[in-house]
Amino acid sequence: MKEEKMMNHGKAVVIKAMLVLPVVWIILTLFNDVRFLDSTIIGLGLLIISYIGGDLVTLPKTGNIVSTIADLVLAYIIVWGGLELLGYTDTVSNSLVTAVIVAAGEYLFHIWLFNNVYNNPNYSTHSGTINKTSAS
Repeated sequence: MKEEKMMNHGKAVVIKAMLVLPVVWIILTLFNDVRFLDSTIIGLGLLIISYIGGDLVTLPKTGNIVSTIADLVLAYIIVWGGLELLGYTDTVSNSLVTAVIVAAGEYLFHIWLFNNVYNNPNYSTHSGTINKTSAS
């Protein structure tokens, strides 16, 4: 059982990487001349922090809508901070565009997480929250 749960989270991280990294590479490297290595470092930081803080902690407690908004803010801060630390200019617009596109993908990723990783039949895609049921 524990191995299956770990495998599900491994699959989720790979899927999230396929969402986050191409967006960061396209927006930052292709359109804004950020070095590929720099955009990869920013993307990996975003991937790790948002999976742990957003998908494992915030999402199950708050639901899809609140978690997607939190992901938007978190993505903006991480991309902006990474670009600033690495000495790039025009960080606000690059960070905003990247964060909005990542957040749109996160909304759909959260639905997939509830259906495939959390395996929660009480998840309501309408309200975006987990409906708690008593097991007693």
